[in-house]
Amino acid sequence: MTSQTREPNLTDATLRRETDSLTAKHIICAFCALFLFNLLLRVFYLRYDFVNGDEAVRALTAIRVLEGARLYSEIVTDKPPGATLFYAGVFALFGRSMVAVHLAATVWNFLTSIVVWLIASRFTTRRAGIWAAFLFVYFSTNYLTQDMMAANTELLMVLPYTASFYWFMKAQRTESGFGSPSRKARWSDQRPGALIIAGLLTGVAALFKQVAVLNLVFFALYEIGTVYLARSELRRSTATMSVSRLLVAVMGFSAVAAALAAWLAANGTQSDFWRYVVVLGTYYLDSLPAGLWLKYFAGRGLGYVLFNGALWMLATWTAVRSVRILKSSRGAQFGSGSYFHSGDTAFHLAVTLWGAASLAAVIPGGRFFGHYFIQALPALSLLGARGAELLAERLKDPPARVNARAAVALLAVLFLVGFIRSHHRTAVLAYETLTGARTSASATWGMTRREDEAQIVAEAVRREIGEGEPLYAWDYALDVYWRSRCRPASRYLTTYYITGSFAEGEMRLDASAKEFLAEARRNLVDDLRRTRPRLILDVNRGMRSLPYPEITEFLTKNYTEGAVIGPGVERRVTILRRKD
Repeated sequence: MTSQTREPNLTDATLRRETDSLTAKHIICAFCALFLFNLLLRVFYLRYDFVNGDEAVRALTAIRVLEGARLYSEIVTDKPPGATLFYAGVFALFGRSMVAVHLAATVWNFLTSIVVWLIASRFTTRRAGIWAAFLFVYFSTNYLTQDMMAANTELLMVLPYTASFYWFMKAQRTESGFGSPSRKARWSDQRPGALIIAGLLTGVAALFKQVAVLNLVFFALYEIGTVYLARSELRRSTATMSVSRLLVAVMGFSAVAAALAAWLAANGTQSDFWRYVVVLGTYYLDSLPAGLWLKYFAGRGLGYVLFNGALWMLATWTAVRSVRILKSSRGAQFGSGSYFHSGDTAFHLAVTLWGAASLAAVIPGGRFFGHYFIQALPALSLLGARGAELLAERLKDPPARVNARAAVALLAVLFLVGFIRSHHRTAVLAYETLTGARTSASATWGMTRREDEAQIVAEAVRREIGEGEPLYAWDYALDVYWRSRCRPASRYLTTYYITGSFAEGEMRLDASAKEFLAEARRNLVDDLRRTRPRLILDVNRGMRSLPYPEITEFLTKNYTEGAVIGPGVERRVTILRRKD
């Protein structure tokens, strides 16, 4: 019996479960090791307050919320409130500590790996679950450090996002995934409670980042696929039941949306939420020219796939194989005796569909940052775990052994390329942490230079104003607010609310965008008039060179130019002092 001629029969999944030799003791030991591995990959980055600038936005908005400021009105972010409230919760429990945030995020990531294990162990085997959990933990750190090691919205979103998939799959009419029951569909056969939980968890995930709503898209595609694949025995009740199931899941999601709306109404910030989370989000999606989109797809997007090539290779193998088995069935019945009802191919088809829906979140904005892919990592890990099992089976099959060994060699090369590219920084930080030394290797990193700059500037600021006083910094790493412990003098922490310029492209200025920016400029000047900061930090004359008279005239009338501070000439930070 060779790998070229044999495909698993309908009892393979059941047999693999029955022969799964992992005991509870094995699983506990495996997860203890996995926890330490997860911690080891991330712990050496605790020396940085902020691995990237997004963390600074979350931390500063959280501090202001704890001080009583209204989110979206008195302190602005362009994301739903989940990440800000997560940071605020950590600060409330452990004090104003980014070490605590990063450790909490590390535990959060580990909890996601447990959910990944639960999914795989329920629908395939416990051994595959351990593989999937390991792949998730490792590849959630594997790419550019500033993207993957931060406590960003994607890392926080993915736990409820993955748990939602677990509960949705628990609610299926069949244990493995796609398929329809062999008897007439009855609501008593369903699990409406699990569907409501799936919808609720999707809503919770969307509180961290809007793209979590793609889970609802997956739910819809799944039900459409189930009805289509069962069309030969389709009854009206089957289609009706699929629609009913979707409505129940949407009910759960709507409950979270209603709670958010009530919270915004209680704070009087509904219009501000709409303005900064919804409207600004559309500008962000539309701001990147087509040429830059292609450039970032070819560079960052394909680069992410390359440096995580081992995972993508294993996952793609499983996905393609599952689709081929589906096609070879040529319309086979989906009753209790079909392959898809009893085997795990249907489950991997469902995971493939979920992964495709999740990857759709990466495309619209066109930036292709590494952390945008975290949403798809649970699906890739589940598929990759099955790919690893298939490869192990091929290595035991003499006719397939040569090709399997070649595949292992290719996987090893891809893994090493990604490991060296991604974790040479981890190795440097581990050495410096254990020896107490600081080397030239880390001194030139962007995040190191940013913190060094922020420390110098924050010390200069503290010599002139006290902790808690208002300060405004233009176009500067937000670390300076954190290190000086000064309060942001404006609701706007970043400059794109004012200029319309995102990191990679200009906002396309239609009429609504022009009014959006004009109102933001008026708000900025109003904020500065109200808070009257004694100091404004202007980087490279960026604020004084704006083509907006209302801002430049305000500065000329109320502020005078002072000293230039900072470690070098590439970012000249000028102190502007209030005249009176």
